[in-house]
Amino acid sequence: MANKENKLVNSEKRDLYVAEKKKSKKKKKNGVNIFKKISKYFNGVLLEINRIRWTNKKDLFKYSIATLIFVLFFGLYFYAIDWVVLLIRSLTK
Repeated sequence: MANKENKLVNSEKRDLYVAEKKKSKKKKKNGVNIFKKISKYFNGVLLEINRIRWTNKKDLFKYSIATLIFVLFFGLYFYAIDWVVLLIRSLTK
């Protein structure tokens, strides 16, 4: 018996939810102004840009040098591995 009552309560809740959803869709359709939405979007973008902590020149130079060193190191590392594998393959033929 309690199970049937529980199902009725859940069904009523679902019906209320669906009705609220339909009302909110109608409100959205009536009050849509595309230019306000675009303006709000770009205002949000500007706020996010202002929150960015930009690096200074000294740190940027340090990070660039570190990146170049890592790229050169791994380039030489993979070149050496390739050369060793090629050497081993040529000896086995």
